Amino acid sequence: MIHISSGDLSVSLLDPSKDIRKTGSRYCTGCYIWQVLGADGHFLLSGPNFPSENPPPFDGQGMPEVFEIPLGGDDEPVGAEVCVIGVGMVRKTSGIEPFHPRNNPLVTKPCLWDVEQGDGWAVMTTSQSYREKSIKLRREVHVKGKRILSISHVENTGNADVTLRWFCHPFFPLNEDFACGKISPNVILPESSGYQMSADNIIFMKPDYPWKKGHFQVLAAPETKLCFNVPHPIVESIKMETSYNVVRCALWANANTFSFEPFTQCVLKSGEITAWHVMMEI
Repeated sequence: MIHISSGDLSVSLLDPSKDIRKTGSRYCTGCYIWQVLGADGHFLLSGPNFPSENPPPFDGQGMPEVFEIPLGGDDEPVGAEVCVIGVGMVRKTSGIEPFHPRNNPLVTKPCLWDVEQGDGWAVMTTSQSYREKSIKLRREVHVKGKRILSISHVENTGNADVTLRWFCHPFFPLNEDFACGKISPNVILPESSGYQMSADNIIFMKPDYPWKKGHFQVLAAPETKLCFNVPHPIVESIKMETSYNVVRCALWANANTFSFEPFTQCVLKSGEITAWHVMMEI
C-alpha cells in the first residue's frame, strides 16, 4: 500500500505494482483509494464484502474509479486482447456485447505506472496505445485537512478520437436508519423495490428489501455538477462534489455498503487534454 496523510485523515492507495491481487479488469489501478482512516483510526469507507481484507477484485473497496469504454480492441473476437483504460490489456473471454470489463476479468498485461508521492499527495502516470489510439493518463490524490481530492487528466496523444466514459464508485458504510443521503440539485427517484425518498429528498434503503443480493438504481438527475451529502455512522456526514456535469447518476447497495455513481462522458480529439475531479470532505 501507499499511504498519504494530513493531520486529520490517512488515505491508503493500492500500489499498482505490488497490490496486483487486489486489482482486476474493472477499476483504474492508478491512485486507487483503498481506505480512508480518521484521526482516531476508524475506517471511514466500506465495500461490498467489507471488512474482508481480500475482497474479489471486481467488487473492490474504498473509492475506486472506472473507465467503462476501452481504448480499443472491444470489437475483436473472443480470445483477442482489449485495452482497458487505467487497467491494461485484458483478454476478451466473453462474447457479451458491448464489451465490459465485468464480463472479462483476465488481465494479461497490467499498466505500468510512474509513481510519485509526498506526505499528502500521490501522482501516478501511465501511457497506453491501441493501434491509432494513444493516451497519457495522470491520476492524482491529494489530502489536506479533512478534504480529499481525486483528479484525472487524460491527454489524447494519438491520431484518432478517444471516447471516455468514467465514474467514481465510493463505498460508504450503512447507517442504522438505512439513510443514503441527499443530492443537490434534487434528483428524482423512480419507483423502486429497494429505495424510497423522504419528503425532504433524502434517499433511504428500504429495510425489508433482501439486501444480500444488492440493488442497482438509476436516478433521474439534472446534467450539472452534483453535491452528495452522505450521512455516516462515525463522522456524522461526508460531502462529495463533482467538478463535472454528471451525465448519469446511479445508486447501488447491498448488505454491507451503499454507493453513489456519478458518470461523465466526452470525446477527446487528437491533441486534446481534459481533466476533472471529485472532492470528498469528511
